[in-house]
Amino acid sequence: MTVLDNITKKEFEKLFGMRSGYVLDFSNPSFADFIKTSVGFDPYEKYPEAGSKARTLRAIWDNEPASIVAKLLLEMLDYWKAASAMQNIEVSHNDEILYEELKRKMSDLGATQSLTDDEQQFLQEDFSSIEPQQLEEDPKFQKIIEQRLSEIDKCIKADAPLAVIFLVGSTLEGLLQKVAQQHEPKWISAKNAPRNKRTSQVLPIDSWTLNDFINVAGELSILGRDVQAHATQVRKFRNYIHPLKQQHEKFMPRIETALIAQQVLRAVLRDISAMQAEE
Repeated sequence: MTVLDNITKKEFEKLFGMRSGYVLDFSNPSFADFIKTSVGFDPYEKYPEAGSKARTLRAIWDNEPASIVAKLLLEMLDYWKAASAMQNIEVSHNDEILYEELKRKMSDLGATQSLTDDEQQFLQEDFSSIEPQQLEEDPKFQKIIEQRLSEIDKCIKADAPLAVIFLVGSTLEGLLQKVAQQHEPKWISAKNAPRNKRTSQVLPIDSWTLNDFINVAGELSILGRDVQAHATQVRKFRNYIHPLKQQHEKFMPRIETALIAQQVLRAVLRDISAMQAEE
C-alpha cells in the first residue's frame, strides 16, 4: 500500500534529483548500504526488478509500511542537508522550504510507528476493488457514496484527518442503515438491536446510532471481527465532533487515524458486497 500522495512523491523526485534514475549522489553500493543501515534490508535483493536507484526508491515508498518509508526518507533528507553543507553547495530558498515541508510530512508519517501491529496489518489490506455500484441499485444513493469517497481522498491529501473521521463516520452510518432497512426483519430480531428502556420494544431503524448498526452488523456476521473492532474505534473518534469533548479528551487526530478510518469504510464496503453476493 502506497503511503505517499502524488504531490509528496513529486517533491522528493525534485529534491533528490531522481528524474535521470539517480538518487542524490549515491553510488549503487552506497545506496544499498545506506538503506540497509537505515531500515535493515538490501533494496536490490528485495526489489531486483526495479533497476535504477530512483526506481528502487519508488518501489520502497510504494510497497513498504509507513514506518519504514518515513524513517528512510527522514534520514535521506538529513543526508541531503549534510551533503549540501559539506560540499559547500548553496541551497536555494525554494529547496530549503521544500526540505522543511518534507521533514514535517515524514515526521507526521513516522507517527505510524506508534500504531499496533494489528493496525499496521489492517492498513495494508487491499479493498480498492470495491465500488459503490456493486452494493446498491439506487443510482442517487450510489452517487452520494461516490462523492463522499472522493471527498475523503481529497481530505487525506489535504492532511485534514478530523474531516476524514467525520465523513467516514456518517457514511458508515448511512451504508449500514440502508442495509438494515433492506433486511429489516433480520436486523430488528437481532439480540443487539437497541430497545426502548421503558417498553423493551426494538427502536425504529431510523433512530439507531452508528454503534447500534455496528453491533448488529457484527452479530449477523455482515462485518468481520477485525472490521467491527476498527469500526467501533472510528465511531468513538466520531464523538469528537463536539469541540468541547475533543478538548476534554485531548484528542488530536493524526493522518494515520484518518487512514485507518478510510480503510474501515473500504472494508465495510467489501463486507456488504460479499453479503449481497451470497443472497
